[in-house]
Amino acid sequence: MCALYAFARTTDDLGDCAEPISLRTRWLNWWRQTVAMNLIGECSAEHVVLPEGLIPQGANSGTEGWPIDLHRLAKEIIPALRDSAQRYEIPSRYLLEIIDGVLADQQKTRFDTYEQVEHYCYLVASAVGLACIHIWEYEDPIPTSAVVDCGLAFQLTNILRDVLEDAERGRIYLPRQHYEQHGLSEDDLLKPRSDDRLQCLVLDEVIRVRRLFNSGWEVWDSLHPDGRPMFSMMWRTYRQLLERIAESPRSIVQHRVGLTPRAKLGIISQHFCRPLFRRLPVPPKELGISETEL
Repeated sequence: MCALYAFARTTDDLGDCAEPISLRTRWLNWWRQTVAMNLIGECSAEHVVLPEGLIPQGANSGTEGWPIDLHRLAKEIIPALRDSAQRYEIPSRYLLEIIDGVLADQQKTRFDTYEQVEHYCYLVASAVGLACIHIWEYEDPIPTSAVVDCGLAFQLTNILRDVLEDAERGRIYLPRQHYEQHGLSEDDLLKPRSDDRLQCLVLDEVIRVRRLFNSGWEVWDSLHPDGRPMFSMMWRTYRQLLERIAESPRSIVQHRVGLTPRAKLGIISQHFCRPLFRRLPVPPKELGISETEL
């Protein structure tokens, strides 16, 4: 998980740094090529194959104290990522799709249809989940549909939470076909106001995301017992965040909605204190999910 996180964190940092889009895209393409060559080809355990071509060294990303040195990052991360991918049989496709999602984010800042948003969410979230479930281990067959839905639920929750932050960056991730149904325009989401139209839009999205959470919980049935605490903790954290948004849908354009430190500590303690974990309801009925819904 540490290797996977380091890989995903580096990929996100390359996409989010303050350099021009053309340079970020160049770095991401180089990173994708490097990952593909080292995961698909035959390499010794510690050897890292680097693509030919000059990569700027030490370029300042705009993040204090973090100079981008892609050669160094590759040599630090790739051996651990390759070992994890081989040990847990993580298909390289999923890891490359994570990079594809960040690459897509460099070019596309608007989505006309829900299907376009869904594909983007698959790349940046569901592909991560499909890699995670190989590490957590599962009973065959892999619950692909449930994992995909769970990733969609997580990322769509992020999108709702970050409407204001994305607007400040000139981005709109909610699909045009949905917000126009509520009489909202692109300008309304770039300069969001707390009105009834926005509230109705958010509540409609919440209903859709709740269904995805319900479907995503089915991952639980296939997971190895050692992987269940991490999955449950992530699922319940995002699910509670969605309910915070549902309780006050207008607040997403006033501040960044989040869980309190006390709520976070409660979730962590429930999942890593075995007696508390064994008492957690399965499925999580405290959030209104019944056996019939699942």
